Parts: sequence; C-alpha cells; structure tokens
Amino acid sequence: MTSTQSFTTLSYRVGNDGVAFIEIDVAGHKHNVLTPELHRELGEVAEKLAADEAASGAVIHSGKASFMAGGDLNRIVRYYDMQRSAAEAYEQSLTYTQSLRQLETCGKPVAVAINGTALGGGLELALAGHHRVVADDESIELGLPEVSLGLIPGGGGTQRLPRLIGLKNAADLIIMGKRRNPAQALQLGLVDQVVPATELLDHARRWVLETDVRQQPWDQKGFRVPGGAGLNDMKIGRLFQLLTARISADYCHNYPAPIAALRCLFNGTTVQSMDAALRIETREFSAITRNPVARNMIRTLFINRARYPRRELKENQQAQELVQQMGTALAQQTEALLSEGINPVVINNLASAAGLPRPAAASTPDASPTAGAKDMDYATIKQRLLAAPALAAAERWATDDIDPVQADLASVLLWDYPKYTGGVMSHIDTMGLEAFVKFCDDCGSTLPVSDSLRQQAQQQGKIYPPG
Repeated sequence: MTSTQSFTTLSYRVGNDGVAFIEIDVAGHKHNVLTPELHRELGEVAEKLAADEAASGAVIHSGKASFMAGGDLNRIVRYYDMQRSAAEAYEQSLTYTQSLRQLETCGKPVAVAINGTALGGGLELALAGHHRVVADDESIELGLPEVSLGLIPGGGGTQRLPRLIGLKNAADLIIMGKRRNPAQALQLGLVDQVVPATELLDHARRWVLETDVRQQPWDQKGFRVPGGAGLNDMKIGRLFQLLTARISADYCHNYPAPIAALRCLFNGTTVQSMDAALRIETREFSAITRNPVARNMIRTLFINRARYPRRELKENQQAQELVQQMGTALAQQTEALLSEGINPVVINNLASAAGLPRPAAASTPDASPTAGAKDMDYATIKQRLLAAPALAAAERWATDDIDPVQADLASVLLWDYPKYTGGVMSHIDTMGLEAFVKFCDDCGSTLPVSDSLRQQAQQQGKIYPPG
C-alpha cells in the first residue's frame, strides 16, 4: 500500500496499482449503521479521492460481516423530541445526501463491494457507486425498508433507484418494502455482478482498473428514466393512479411515509437535474422526521420490541389481562356511541379507518341506534374509539400496575391497536397527558378519568421521557 489514512468510521488505503480501498467499520456497533460521523466522513473521503493523484479509483467495502444495516434508529427516534423547525430539519438531513453526491461526482470510478445485507442507507451508499458487486449468498438482502419504519429513504434512494431500474420496480422496493437477494438484484439491474464471496474485492478492484466510467448515467446528457417518467406518459399516469389507490386502501391516510415516498418518486423523476431531485427528497424526508408517526413506530416496533420478545409478552399475565381490557373498553365505547344514535355502519367504517379491529358490538345483526340520530363529527368518533382502549391502559399505568413499554407492545403485537400510533401509551403521549384527559372529560361519562390518572397528568405531562 502506498498510502493509508484512518478516519473515525472508515479507513482509506491506496495500493500500488492506484486503487483506493475505502473500508467502512463503525466502532461500537455490531453492524455498520449511519452516524453523523459517517455522514460527514464519506464526504471527506470523497474529497480526498478526487484530489489524490495516486488514486485512479476506489472500492468501497465493509469491515464487518454485513455491508450496512441503515440508519441508527436510536438517534432517529430522538429527532421528533428535538422540536426542530422545518429549516433545521432540512439542513440536518442534507449531510448524507451531499456526501453521496460528492462521491458519485468525484470524477473517478467507484465500485461498491457488497459482502452482506445492505438495507436503507446502506443500499443508498451502494447506489451512489458507479458499479455494484455483490457476494453470491442467498441470505443477503438488498432493500429500502424505511416505509415500514414510518420513514422514507433520505440518502437519494427515491431518486437513484428509479433512474436505475424504472419507477415500477423502484416502487416495489420503496413503497411495498420488497427485498431482493443477489440473484434477483442482478436480474433487476440493481447490481452489476454476483461473484463468489472470496473473489468479491478482486472483482471490484479489477473493474476499477479496467473501466473508463467516470460519471453516473443520470448525469449524462440525454438521460431518460427507464420505462418513462412524468404523468403525461400514459403508462406512468396509470401506475401513479394504481399506487395512489393502493396506498389509500392499505394505509387509510394514517401513515405519511408511503404517500411521501410516492411524491418523491414521481416528482423527483420529472426534473432533469439530480441535485434538484435530491432537494425534493430531502424536503420530504426532513418533514417525515418531524412527524410523530415515525418516532412512535421506530420506538415501539424496533427499539422497544428488541427489549421484550413476543413470547415474553404472551407469558406475562398482566399483558394478557390488558388485552382483554382493551377489547372490553372498545366494545363499551361502541355501545355508548350506538346509544347516542350513531349508525353502526359509521362506527365500523371509522374503526377500520383508524386501524382498529371492527367492534363486535357494532357488527351484530340486532345492533342499531337506540336513540334519535345525533350529529357527531367523524373525527370525534374516531378519536373516541382510539381513546377507549388507551384509557384502559393508562388507568393501570397511573397506579404503577403496568410498564408503558409493555403496554404499547402488547396493544400492537398481541391485540390490533394501530401501528402508526406506536401503541396505546404512545398514542396518549403524542397527544400529551393533559390533552388526553381533557378529551376524555369532554366526552362525558363514556370515558371516565380516575383521580390517579388526573394527578399523573398534572404532575408529569408526558409518559415517556424526552429522547
């Protein structure tokens, strides 16, 4: 090796043949994850590569068993509580995007050697390379699963992927969350080579030495998105309508990420400049990070879920009692709404729209309003249906009878409380304890609040501590 330089999260070594090896190895993590340091240092190493006369190109590879798992969820989940302005969130979201842009425009060929699973920001890094080589291992997964976290890709994934494999295939990976193994990725055009793991770095190095590629296809004059782009194209217009309808049916407008990803895909591919397209994505991504849905989903479904396995929840007698109480609370609230003259069909439809199970009390043949029809806006009915199971859990939490983390997990994993809320306690926390108590009070005797819960609301205001 002619020269070596170490950064905090990666190292840079140039061999006698002029190929730089950039090894990513984020300390303190079992898998490589995106950290602010890695965001910044990728840009710094891109600058070094561009200026290094000894380096003709580079191979990016991992120093760990997998390539990269994506973002640091513990860091991302704290974003919402930071109460950043739209401008602050946008600026904070730019660093990784800018670093990857520096990498792909450095003027030298960059190959990415993918030795293991590359998800989220890991795959976005690979997409910023000019050539992707992946190990021949069926267990390797390549994908952009951010939507399942309540997020969208924020490192150029919504812009590079459709320009590489077309809008329809990109939507399958980004909106539908599909993952691909190496053979499938090769067929799709997501990667350029599948080679034996022992030959991975050698194939990547050889490509750098033999290629004359210095620029991404989308930075070349006359580039067109494969399969077309823009709603004036009839095929693309039909695809947009199909995806819009599917998102509406699957997510009932409760999840902001899928529709934001759709906007990125279709709006971003209508502009010629990749820099303009990336600005569209960054605006959407930064807005999503300021939304409580992403915070709630990540905290409950990924961070807290790792603390309490599903089996442990099922074996916990207090989780099982809570599940029964939540079901009873929903049934009682349904009966109260029926007695107030609300049509059972309306109750069923609004429960489904909220992501709740259909209340049995509103589904039986003899269920009908028992009082004169009463005007009540749909948002209030929906909130009452969500509040009833949450209040049942909150009353137990107020007397230290249950742990809020376990209550959230049990409500989502063992019952059917909607995932976008993060669970019953996260739903209350998003509203704020005092606001939740006030809502219950405004609903009258159908949602009675105990003195202990009222006292907790006055003293704490929040269930989860900030961050």
